Amino acid sequence: MSIPRAAHLLVLLSVLAANSLSSGAAAAALPVYDTEGHGLSADADYYVLPAPRGSGGGLTMAPNGLRCPLFVSQETDPLRKGFPVRFTPLPQKEQQQGGNGDDRTVRVNSDVGVHFAAVTTCVQTTEWHVSGGGDAPAPLLPSGRHRLVLTGPVRSPSPNGREKVFRVEKHGRGGYKLVWCGGAGGSTSSCQDLGVFRDDGDRRAWLGTAETDRAHVVVFEKAATVHA
Repeated sequence: MSIPRAAHLLVLLSVLAANSLSSGAAAAALPVYDTEGHGLSADADYYVLPAPRGSGGGLTMAPNGLRCPLFVSQETDPLRKGFPVRFTPLPQKEQQQGGNGDDRTVRVNSDVGVHFAAVTTCVQTTEWHVSGGGDAPAPLLPSGRHRLVLTGPVRSPSPNGREKVFRVEKHGRGGYKLVWCGGAGGSTSSCQDLGVFRDDGDRRAWLGTAETDRAHVVVFEKAATVHA
């Protein structure tokens, strides 16, 4: 009687293990989709365009007083797409624990690095990060609470080193929103929406941290690959 019971227990454990793996796969974050309905790939470049068409152009780079570094801004002309960006998935906890670390799909609510697929006269990295105390002075904004997104090296790294960690999240009005997850702990609760804010000088629109109702809603249009 002990052998059949042992065999029955082994089958039961196998079924439970299979169900657990299936549930884990089902719980995997969904891909972010471009305007053609294809999942975003870490091996391709994309224009970041406003979801409400006619509300400005795509994201680009612009100087702020000094020639360098360049800040992330929005084109004012709706016909200008700006520079394409590339998203790089960053290691997730589940990958560190034995998951698929070679996944090149950009997924919703997953940590990514972002850089412009372009070369600038600053001869610096075009990787995004959020401004800190050691960065160039930020342009004058309606509220001093906003921290801006810029390119170039991080001048004043924080203890958690997450100045360059972003995510793409679904937005309730359709499209997606970009969020910065450089807060303490790197949890979802520490992420901040990114919105577009105009200064009082040359009317440039800068990308920076925003209140929840001020998120810049975007879509992603695949671009011709410029460089790896």
